[in-house]
Amino acid sequence: MRMPAGIESVMLSKELIESTKRHEGYRQQAYQDSVGVWTIGYGTNLQVLKISEELAEAWLVSELEACAKALSHHPVYERMNQARKDVLTEMAYNLGLKGLYGFKRMWVALGREDWEQAKLEGLDSKWAEQVGARARRLMDKLERGE
Repeated sequence: MRMPAGIESVMLSKELIESTKRHEGYRQQAYQDSVGVWTIGYGTNLQVLKISEELAEAWLVSELEACAKALSHHPVYERMNQARKDVLTEMAYNLGLKGLYGFKRMWVALGREDWEQAKLEGLDSKWAEQVGARARRLMDKLERGE
């Protein structure tokens, strides 16, 4: 990890790291600690945590890869071109897989390769109301396939 300007790197003993890990305990998901502070990992305070754009992008790429991998098992997704796969992958990232699979009429239209109807179904949703222009851009891309 790159140190911010003006902060020098220091050597940490393996014993220090292991002791702190043992005492803090590891939590994969965010939780509230004993005084109500949202925390993750080995006691990292999420309320004051700042991450670099590089780390944020690495997390984004990792999550998008996981979404694409999960979707790759769906026969309708497999038959699509990359632009349409990208739309569904971004929707899965935004909505979660369960949320994306909840677009039942859109999936039926996608299965028929009725791109215009799939677009209409995507736009006729609470999600489209919530994300506005993003939904219109994604559904246009889904329809055009480019």
